[in-house]
Amino acid sequence: MGGPAGGFERYIAARYLTVKRPGAFVKVMVRFATGGIALGVFAMVVTMALMNGFREEIQANLFSATAHFTVASIAGDLPDTQDALKTIRASKGVVAASPMRFEKGLLRLPNSEAPPEALAVKAIDPATAGTTTSIFQSLAPIRIEALKEGEVVLGKELQRRFGLRVGDTVAIAFLRLDLGLGGLQPKVAAFTVAGFFESHISEYDKGWAFIHLEDAKRLARTTEAEMIEVRAASIDAIDATKNGVMKTLGGTYLATDLRDTNRALFAALRVEKWIFTAILSLIVLVAAFNIVASLVLFITEKRRDLGVLLSLGATPDQVKGIFVAQGLRIGVVGTLLGLALSVPTCLLVDHWRLIRLPAAVYDFITYVPLKLHPGDLALAAAFPLLVAWAASHLPAKRAASVDPVDALRAE
Repeated sequence: MGGPAGGFERYIAARYLTVKRPGAFVKVMVRFATGGIALGVFAMVVTMALMNGFREEIQANLFSATAHFTVASIAGDLPDTQDALKTIRASKGVVAASPMRFEKGLLRLPNSEAPPEALAVKAIDPATAGTTTSIFQSLAPIRIEALKEGEVVLGKELQRRFGLRVGDTVAIAFLRLDLGLGGLQPKVAAFTVAGFFESHISEYDKGWAFIHLEDAKRLARTTEAEMIEVRAASIDAIDATKNGVMKTLGGTYLATDLRDTNRALFAALRVEKWIFTAILSLIVLVAAFNIVASLVLFITEKRRDLGVLLSLGATPDQVKGIFVAQGLRIGVVGTLLGLALSVPTCLLVDHWRLIRLPAAVYDFITYVPLKLHPGDLALAAAFPLLVAWAASHLPAKRAASVDPVDALRAE
């Protein structure tokens, strides 16, 4: 007759679940159990896809506006910018590299009563800056390669706030003190506005400015860059590429990326994903009670049949296997139904961007992203099956303990 999960047990379990005879309440319980598992699987898959989507979209948007990672010298300025660039560009996985310097300053408009605006000033090499970031794709009216010394590129939000136009002159007071007649004073330089960019990330569009690398070198009185921005083949390749670059350069350099500086944000998104998934998995656990209840009703309804099976030679383990198979069958049908509903929904909603987000909520995510991962789908499929298998054991043990003589005598 086979083992505990053999063809005999599966055949009897299937007959019990598909029989077209009275027992409407039992069928309703089975449907509730199946629907509960399907709903739980649907909720788990959509939740994990939603959290994956937000994490990947935030990461992709941040990395589109900046290089994948930055290499700097522990001692300060790079000892030899050209040598470091040559070494980095020759490293495996590096797509592009560009030198830069970073300064902080205050933007002030001549003949304006507006308070100064804090700025993060990036000094770039116009010839190569566009190869490490896509933020300059929106730059107008010039291309970043045409940026000249003495010119500055600002964000669209700054343009709208101050009413700036191309050709206007702005002053930037750098937070780099210089000794003058009146003592220590910040260095101030005038720049001509050459163009405006729009990254759709408010922090960048209202607080970043780009100047020529040679301007920053003169301010710092150096001939070297401070850092080198590096772009890898993809976001997934950042870690491997970064490790390869660091091994090539040696221990006097360090490398950082936005995941390091925004570690708390990405860690919070990962924790939220698993917390929400755990909470919604309770739907599957609730469905387990329906599995137990439906199997208990099956046992009560089929008590005479169980007595016949046992008297004809079926072992208690085989009877137990029948009801375990019934519970698993409910779990499998519910899981497949949940996956059949959730996977196409996620793919369609994400592909066509059906759920839009207001700009006031997320200025750089315009829709609800749903990204499916194979590991998440495997978890969403395995968990309800495990719950169904565990839930079916208690009533299965009760069925296996039925006394055939008592069962037949009761009829």
